[in-house]
Amino acid sequence: MTHDPAVASTPETRMRFTRREFWRGAWSAWAIFMIILTGALIAIGIIQSGYPWGSAFSSVLLYLLYGIPIGGATSLLVMLVGSPLAWGLARLLAATDHLVVHLLAFAGLGAGIGAAVVGTGIIGQPPAPYVAVVSVACALSVAGGWYGTFRCSRREEWPRHAR
Repeated sequence: MTHDPAVASTPETRMRFTRREFWRGAWSAWAIFMIILTGALIAIGIIQSGYPWGSAFSSVLLYLLYGIPIGGATSLLVMLVGSPLAWGLARLLAATDHLVVHLLAFAGLGAGIGAAVVGTGIIGQPPAPYVAVVSVACALSVAGGWYGTFRCSRREEWPRHAR
């Protein structure tokens, strides 16, 4: 959130992010997505292990060796391309100080981006459960990135209230 007391006190700009805070949130969202992706790849590797694919270790290793670089590069590209949408949403919500509204809006943006990525076929044509997993992962990532940035910004503005 802006740190200028004159700007921060107006209702229209109470929740406006600076560029630095915005990019902190974008990178946080990407990191959260990578953590979720890693967990999902491990779970899928364990679930799909066994005959004819081999042991759980080999399945998990195979999923991680391919999934992390491909998923990381794809999600990084999506983060960079989707950032203007998040910036626009942040500007629209600058006058709204209800946390739930912001969290739901950014979760909706993340779910929409996840559905759009799956719909374009960038990651192939996965079955319906994977589409839901991608959308939920994106929703949690974008909302989590926003919330993490919000908390850091509040701690910087009011350090004694951070505890």
